[in-house]
Amino acid sequence: LEQALTAPLNGQIKLDGVTFHHPGNPPVLSNLSLTIAAGETVALVGAPGAGKSTLIQLLLRLYDPQQGALWVDDFDLSQLSRKSVRAQMGVVLQESFLFAGSIADNLRIGQTQASLADMTEAVTTANLLGTIQALPNGFEALVGERGVTLSGGQRQRLAIARALLKDPAILILDDALSAVDTDTESQILTNLRRVRANRTTVIVAHRLSTVMQADRIIVLDHGEVAQIGTHETLSQTPGIYRKLCELQGQVQRDIQQSRTPEGNLL
Repeated sequence: LEQALTAPLNGQIKLDGVTFHHPGNPPVLSNLSLTIAAGETVALVGAPGAGKSTLIQLLLRLYDPQQGALWVDDFDLSQLSRKSVRAQMGVVLQESFLFAGSIADNLRIGQTQASLADMTEAVTTANLLGTIQALPNGFEALVGERGVTLSGGQRQRLAIARALLKDPAILILDDALSAVDTDTESQILTNLRRVRANRTTVIVAHRLSTVMQADRIIVLDHGEVAQIGTHETLSQTPGIYRKLCELQGQVQRDIQQSRTPEGNLL
């Protein structure tokens, strides 16, 4: 019988020999063991298919592993109700759901009693306050179905603010900053470190600038841990992460070289 969480989580995450595969397919995760400390910010990095998104799906109990166990604090995740687990997690995906209504309505999903001060703090952390203040109706401005009146980056920042308003024990950012520019991204990540307190944060990203500030970077390769370390150590160590750094650095250099003196792409 599944039990419900009744007390706030500390946010420690432990995988013990976790193996997962979809029916008829080879394992996406293979005997994966790792521990994420409560309050730690960890980034998951790897090529498409390495197992990053699957690990997030297991954390949210969208699936359960076929072998091994996934623990949050001292609880076997498979023994906890999905609703109570997700109530203590804030999740921001690359494409987050927004509905036709005001900015305040979208922020308050699941947090109907949130005050204006609470919302202001959350959107400030997500670097969205200036945008909202520039709108004629501020927090009461309508965003349209799926947030069509906002840019992709604004939608992502609104989703981050909504997750923060929930004050989750575990914050999951799954490619959640892909649509914002690098300066805005850097400001948001700095703000998150400031307000993080004891919140465990798991970041999945393809852009390495997103993961550089993490306490630890976990590099996955074919469902297994290939490397663990900080950006400073991994970028100086031969391996997958260093190759990713070199590849993204070359891409950036190519982009810069293809710009005209006016800053436009050729």
